[in-house]
Amino acid sequence: MIWEKVKEIEEKYLEIQKQRQKLEEELKSLPSGHVDAKKIGKNTYYYLRYWEEGKLKSKYLGKDAEEIKQKTEYSIDLRKRVSLLKEEEKRLQKILERIKSTIDL
Repeated sequence: MIWEKVKEIEEKYLEIQKQRQKLEEELKSLPSGHVDAKKIGKNTYYYLRYWEEGKLKSKYLGKDAEEIKQKTEYSIDLRKRVSLLKEEEKRLQKILERIKSTIDL
């Protein structure tokens, strides 16, 4: 009974690791940062703002940046999910370490 639970925890831990790695790979293909809009007169200009080597950089996107805006929002959402998966991964790792230390006694 208890070994079945341990096996479940191990499987869940491995599953979460795989999910996190998959999301991190997907993040590599997405832009980091956020889209910033500047209004000059009646025109709106869009810039991708991101950090690089400790400096805030801006890249001009043009007058229409809807596609890249969606990608950056999706990127932010993925980063949040990766963060939650990392927390869950750490929690499960601690549980497995406690079980191992209890067995070793």
